Amino acid sequence: MTDYTTLTSVKLAIGSSQTTDDTLLSALITQASRAIDRYCTGTVVSNNYFARETLTDILMSGIVSKDGMLLCYPCKAVVESVSALAYRSTPQETWQEIDPSKIEIGGYRVSAAGVSAVGVVRVKISFVGGFDLLPDDLVNAATLLAVRFYREVKSGLGDSIGVAELGTLTYTKALPARVIEMLKPYKRVIA
Repeated sequence: MTDYTTLTSVKLAIGSSQTTDDTLLSALITQASRAIDRYCTGTVVSNNYFARETLTDILMSGIVSKDGMLLCYPCKAVVESVSALAYRSTPQETWQEIDPSKIEIGGYRVSAAGVSAVGVVRVKISFVGGFDLLPDDLVNAATLLAVRFYREVKSGLGDSIGVAELGTLTYTKALPARVIEMLKPYKRVIA
């Protein structure tokens, strides 16, 4: 699995050069990365949503409009290219290959015209998706979230960190507002 920040970045953010918590920090970096995956995709089993990968024969649902336009949403933040796309209405049917010239890519949406079905279909797709280099704001969000998780562990996993009476920062275990703002452009929204 790919993490969205590095141990060096997190240690810099917490102001530490010690190696005593490196194992803990590494685990929290992975947890923060998967939490970002889950938040942005809205699913529990999303891993490496942002990492660039070549995926082959991925099965998913798609929908075909009355005018024969197939829409599907592969499991990546952005789709770079599609090498194969096929559909079928029932498991008993054979896969119907779609001409690559009819495939259009729009962010994380893949569409194809001229499909001879209507309604929900099963889609089989091979594609390249994800970011080659993660955007800086995404890396920063992962760093902030890993630091947040670290501070929670070090404070005894309380529901809030800090003491309001002493003028220190107090917040609950919800995702920090700053992280949510940074992730807004990457949140997967499917109409």
